[in-house]
Amino acid sequence: MLHPIILAGSTQQSDDLTSGVRPMHFEDAPGVASRFSNLLTRLSGDIFAPAVVVAPQECAALVRQQSQPGAVTRLILEPGEHKPAAALLSAVLSLQNTPHALVVVAPASADFEDASQLDQALCQAIPAAQRGEIVMLGQRRSRDYMGYGSLEVASIPRDTNPVAVNRVMPSDRQTSLSNLLVGNHQLCGLGVYVARVDMLLAAYKFHASRVFLPVKNAFQCATVSGGALLLDNENYRRVKPQSFEKTVAQRARSVVAIQVDQAWTEYSEWDRDAALDRRQDPGVAGWHADCLEEQAAAHPHAADMIALYQSLASAQAGGAPVSSSVDFDWGRRETVAMGPGLSLKRLVVKPGEAVRLRAGPGGAEHWIVVKGDALVTLGAHIRRIWETQSARIPAGRSRRIENSGSMPLHMVQMQVASATPPAPSTPAAIGGIPAGFA
Repeated sequence: MLHPIILAGSTQQSDDLTSGVRPMHFEDAPGVASRFSNLLTRLSGDIFAPAVVVAPQECAALVRQQSQPGAVTRLILEPGEHKPAAALLSAVLSLQNTPHALVVVAPASADFEDASQLDQALCQAIPAAQRGEIVMLGQRRSRDYMGYGSLEVASIPRDTNPVAVNRVMPSDRQTSLSNLLVGNHQLCGLGVYVARVDMLLAAYKFHASRVFLPVKNAFQCATVSGGALLLDNENYRRVKPQSFEKTVAQRARSVVAIQVDQAWTEYSEWDRDAALDRRQDPGVAGWHADCLEEQAAAHPHAADMIALYQSLASAQAGGAPVSSSVDFDWGRRETVAMGPGLSLKRLVVKPGEAVRLRAGPGGAEHWIVVKGDALVTLGAHIRRIWETQSARIPAGRSRRIENSGSMPLHMVQMQVASATPPAPSTPAAIGGIPAGFA
C-alpha cells in the first residue's frame, strides 16, 4: 500500500497570506475544484492509504474544508514559512513505525491531466522503491516548469522504465555547456518521489544531519492543535527553507528517474488542443457565437474610437478627462468620455470582489483588461481574461466579472450604440456579488 504525502506549502506563502490571498493550489471556483482537492482524489483508491498533509498553520482551515471525510489521516502544521525538505521529513517521521512502507510524495500544486500516465509510472516505481531506491518522476524538460530542478539521466528513458540519475540539479542551478555537448539526457523534475520510509530516513541522517536533528526534535515536541500536529517552532526555525532536491537528492546515490510522458510530442499537444476547441460545450459555443456576432456587426464609429484612444494615450499622467466617478463596495466606476454613439468607461474591482455587468439594448460592450486578470463567467463556463484581452457582452445580456487576484483589477469599456448618446450606467446595471475566491 502506498502512503501519500502531500506538501501543501508555497514558496510565496508569506506574501500570499499577508495579502489575504490563498496559495495557488487552494484556489477554487464554483464548479472548479482546487488542485489540492484534485490531487487528494487522484491519490486515493484501493492501493492508497489516507494521505498525510503538511501545510502552513494558517492554511489548516483550507485543508479541512477541501478534504473529503477520511481522505487525510494526519495533518502536520508548519509554524512558520514553508520548508519543503523539512516538511517532507516531518511526514516521514510520522510513518517511522512502518519502516518498509512505501510513500509517494507530491506537491499540492501537482496537476496530472492524464491519470493513466501516473498509474503507469507508479507501477514501474514501486518495484524500484522496494529495492531501496529513491524514484523521482520527471517530464520532458522542453515544456515543463523547472521549479523542482532537473535530472541528468544516464540514458534515454523508454517505456516508463527507471533509469539511473547521474546528477540532480536544484532549480537554482543550470547545466553547463560541456555537459550538453557530451549528449546528456535531462528530465524536468515534478517534485514527485516514491521511496521506502527507512531509506528516506537513512538519506536524511547521512546527507542532511543538520535538517534531521532539528526536525526530529520539532516533531517530538509537537503539540496537538485542533486535531492537527503543530511542529515545535523553537526547533523548526533552525532549519533553512531548502528543497528536497538540494538537501538530499543531489547527494544521494541510489536515485533513479521515470519519465511519465513517453508518448508526448508537439503534434499530440496540438491535436489535444484542437479536440478541446471542437468539443460541444455550451459555454464555449456561447463565446464562439459572440465572436461571430462581433465580426458580422458593423463598426461605423471605428475612426472615432481610434481617435479617442490616441487622445487618451497622449494624455499626461494624472490628467485623464474623468467626467464622473461613483464608488461601490466592490470598487469604482468612472465615465472617462462620452460622445455621439459611443462612451468610454473605466472600472476598478477590488481583490476578491465580483460584479455582474449588463449591456443595455442600445449595443454591445467591450471590457478590456488593462491591469490584472479577470474571471468571466458565461453560464457554467468560466474563462480567465488577461491584460490586453477583452470580454464582449452582447446587447441585452450580462457577464459576471470576478477579480481573483491580490491587486485591483482595472478594465476599460468602449460601448458603440446609436447616434443618441447612451445614458450613464446606473448601480442597477452594475451589481456587486460575492466572489468565488477568498
